[in-house]
Amino acid sequence: MYKCILLAFVAASSCGSPKTTTEDVSEENTEISTPIQEGNITLALDEKIKVGDLQIHFKEVLEDSRCPTGTNCIWQGRIRLLVETSEDGMTVDKNEIIFGKLKNGEVANRMFYKSGKITITATSINPYPTKEIGTAHLAYKLALRIGQE
Repeated sequence: MYKCILLAFVAASSCGSPKTTTEDVSEENTEISTPIQEGNITLALDEKIKVGDLQIHFKEVLEDSRCPTGTNCIWQGRIRLLVETSEDGMTVDKNEIIFGKLKNGEVANRMFYKSGKITITATSINPYPTKEIGTAHLAYKLALRIGQE
């Protein structure tokens, strides 16, 4: 009987004891950096997404003067967007991206981030305005391409 009580005591005292191997030791506030992978991403207006250590924010539609389908317009129109990139909570860059007609002095460059071999390029903006809806209540989605040279 004495052996059974002793065995039960040893078994109970070893239950729930923490492991102290080096495999289980980690710091709780460590932020893990995910590798950047090639591919396509879609961001809604005012959405933020993390790509590696970089945060991309589709911040604002500055202008949408595209000619709605089902109407006749005197010029092609365009859409101007503001995209902000940041690292560690600090803004790295704010870029204006234009789809459509350019004005004098503007450049058709939709690649807004390049670091080392990584590039991020805006490829399209949807939806396109229609005669019935116009541009007032569009749920804008910006398509991005992440590439490596």
